[in-house]
Amino acid sequence: MEVFQGPVLGPSRLLGLGGAYAGVAEGVDGVASNVAAPAVRAPYSSHHVDYDLTASVSIPGSFSSTDFENRGSVPTGQQTSSASNFIYGNAGVLLQVGPFGAAFTIDASSYTLATNQNGLDFHVLGSPAIVRAHAIVGWAFMNYQLVVGVGVCGVAMSLGADALPLAPPSGIGPEAGLLLRLDDQPWRLGVSARAPVNGGIGGDVTTAADGVKSATGNGQSYILPTSVVLPAQIDVGFALQLGPRPLNPKWFDPSGELEPLRQTIEDQRIERAKHDADEIARTPAGPLRAKLRRELDANERAIRRLEDVRVDAEEKRIQADHGARYTNWPRAKLLLVLDAVITVPVSNAVAVSSFFNQQLESYGRSWTISPRLGLEGEPVVDRFRLRFGTYLEPSLFDGGSARQHFTFGGDLKLFQWNAFGLLAKTEWQLSFATDLAPRYTNWGLSIGVWR
Repeated sequence: MEVFQGPVLGPSRLLGLGGAYAGVAEGVDGVASNVAAPAVRAPYSSHHVDYDLTASVSIPGSFSSTDFENRGSVPTGQQTSSASNFIYGNAGVLLQVGPFGAAFTIDASSYTLATNQNGLDFHVLGSPAIVRAHAIVGWAFMNYQLVVGVGVCGVAMSLGADALPLAPPSGIGPEAGLLLRLDDQPWRLGVSARAPVNGGIGGDVTTAADGVKSATGNGQSYILPTSVVLPAQIDVGFALQLGPRPLNPKWFDPSGELEPLRQTIEDQRIERAKHDADEIARTPAGPLRAKLRRELDANERAIRRLEDVRVDAEEKRIQADHGARYTNWPRAKLLLVLDAVITVPVSNAVAVSSFFNQQLESYGRSWTISPRLGLEGEPVVDRFRLRFGTYLEPSLFDGGSARQHFTFGGDLKLFQWNAFGLLAKTEWQLSFATDLAPRYTNWGLSIGVWR
């Protein structure tokens, strides 16, 4: 059984850009598109140690049942399946230390799968739920111009059929990605790949002599797939930013700028230690030497306190310079992003709905490609960002046709707030995104930091 996500599900910016984000790959939101994202330094990053957080919820098909698997039209007289009560959520955290980055993200989706015959005899088949997690580390090379990331993707799925005594299948697989962002160039190129993730089906399962597995529920015997598979995917992305706002400004590590001062202070401490040791050696042993040692130690502690204050002040100055540099850049821009998501075929696969319907339908047995396009600008400077996107969702069913999606979204700058004193004074934003296609709708909201 193949678990394939055709429609774009993800954070608001990703959804608003039609899923085209592998060539941008900034922040924790970028992990969903490019494994290199954890070590990509955003232009607004001004600390040697930095972090990013994300959390969002979207509700696909909230106004009606949705054809989530893109079955398309079904001839009269055949049984159809649709998904309703769909909800999707994601959360993640990213930590960066110099050129190193690490991220952990998790997303979950659940829906009710129902079937009917010519619009009659509505029957709930089950409520599948899928949880995916990414644990990734990355490193920036060539002065942050080439970023590489590696990690693992874990998947667990609940079939949501209480009558079937099955253990939730789960598995993990490797993934890797890279991003090329040359200093002061208006473009980026990203590539990310994920190996297939397989999870075996266990529980109260009967295996026949021919190897066919089955389980019984509600007095009915269900033929089971041998495993649940998240197919391998390759995502190639390109980003181009037009206008005066830079896409790839050279990133300077504040710790590196502070290093000359730290080295000067360290050299001075070594010289003072030598001078103090010589002075102590020239003093006769006894009370005079002990008194001198106490005086020199007290003097050293006082000098070091002043040096620490000097380092702290210089660090704040450097960070303020970084912040001012970012703030003073012109905001006018038009970001163009292009992606191609390639899905690798899975032999002898069936769809989730086919399993519940106990129908053997050819599914996911050929290569597919999903081209994606997104645009982002700031029509109201320093107040409102707007995004448009479109993507082609392939159908994995034999004879099925691809459908076109149109997405839009944006960020609205709200107000400054320090989160009850937990954070520095921060400017917040409200983000939204919508995805419209035949037999499918999706919308979501999120709160984040205005950049």
